[in-house]
Amino acid sequence: MLYFTAAFALLLTMFCYFAFFDAKQYSHAGSWATFVALLAFVGFVFWLIFLLRFNVFKRYGNWSAIDGLKDFGLYFISIGAMVAVCFIPSAVETFRANQQFGNEEIVKDINELNINASRLEYGLLPLQWKTDTCRVVEKENTMAPSDNDVTYDTVVRVVPEPAPYVEFNYQHTIDTAELNNRLAGADSVLKINDSLYIFYECPDYRFVSSYSADDYSALKLMSSAAIYNGYLKYYQKPERNNLLKRMEEFKTKYAVSDPYYESEGYYTNNENASYDVKIRNKYSLGKIRNGIDNIVRKKYAWKKDWPIYLRVFYYAALLLTLLIFIFRHTTVKTFFLSILTAVLLSIISGLILVFNYEDEPSTLFSFMILYYAVFAILALLIFKIETRKAIQGIGLNLFLFMTPFTPLIFVTLIWARRYRYAYNINEERISAERLSLYYLIAEIAGSVILLILIQPLFKKLYRKWYSAPEE
Repeated sequence: MLYFTAAFALLLTMFCYFAFFDAKQYSHAGSWATFVALLAFVGFVFWLIFLLRFNVFKRYGNWSAIDGLKDFGLYFISIGAMVAVCFIPSAVETFRANQQFGNEEIVKDINELNINASRLEYGLLPLQWKTDTCRVVEKENTMAPSDNDVTYDTVVRVVPEPAPYVEFNYQHTIDTAELNNRLAGADSVLKINDSLYIFYECPDYRFVSSYSADDYSALKLMSSAAIYNGYLKYYQKPERNNLLKRMEEFKTKYAVSDPYYESEGYYTNNENASYDVKIRNKYSLGKIRNGIDNIVRKKYAWKKDWPIYLRVFYYAALLLTLLIFIFRHTTVKTFFLSILTAVLLSIISGLILVFNYEDEPSTLFSFMILYYAVFAILALLIFKIETRKAIQGIGLNLFLFMTPFTPLIFVTLIWARRYRYAYNINEERISAERLSLYYLIAEIAGSVILLILIQPLFKKLYRKWYSAPEE
């Protein structure tokens, strides 16, 4: 199976390499992944046909001390290989984008595009900076802090009028955290005194931008203020022909039309359009931005989303492995009765939540813990049975299936209860970073617990239950 999967993966990689020849085009990796998943499912069915032809467990063959663990591991490796090929189109697409465009190259071109557009259309640009006058006043702390909160000891009242002698017309309030954010992101700030600030906001000269384009680049995207101070404050008339030629080169390099909505030309004949719309339409900067966005998303997809890819792979392989392992160690009737029981319990739990919607997370996960305890009791009673009973087989199947997820259920239940408790009495809440760490620990713990219990517990329970005489 691994041989055929590796051969298919190599062939698919080569095909995708030549298919994804233009990184600026819109991604079709999702469609490719869907098609590959269908092929992988066909391969999975053929694998099952050969796998289910002979079963050492149900033929009462000889087993060594670790054969149960080895059995589970081989299932996971085989299924994991079939799941992994579904990620090849996305991985190749990312590789091709990084092969065709460098990190600094993208940022450098975006900066040059914005500078050239500003210099070419200097007459259309607004040069007057906007101002906000902010006064700091004291305010009592009335909210529960969290790990990421700043003490609410002051607020800022934002005033549109910049002149310090004008009577202030308070519009809204912000806390000190927002004040710090404004200080960090302001184009320019004039501090009158400890309680009075004037924030200056530069007009927008970034006609082309891309989210996260400079996240992995030593060169950073220029702000509008940097463009103004470097090229517009002391403006000198440029050589237009050279700049226009350069803009055409960028259009050839990056421009791509939106297949769902063609924005170019929409405001071309509208004299009342804003300066940025006129400039974008004139130099096809919307199409250029589309191409750059496509490239950036492909380049950094695996850098940003690799935990998501890893979890999708792991849980898809784990769920299928658990189902195959259970099917191989129980009767067909008990296997499908177990699935039916799980569906019925889900429906019943959903109906209960409908009438207890005020505490949904706690109630849901409390029920799951209760179900797990019941399944564990039914499974452990197998050691004392004299005849095989379907209900105990169902309990054993669902006990095994829920084991790797139980630590996650406990963490989620604790978080839900603590969040509600902290919200009611203004106690400290768990931060997102700490919660992510707890979930990661729970995921690892669930897998470790499953591997530890497979041979000494689950394998023996299945052997005892299956070998017992039927009722």
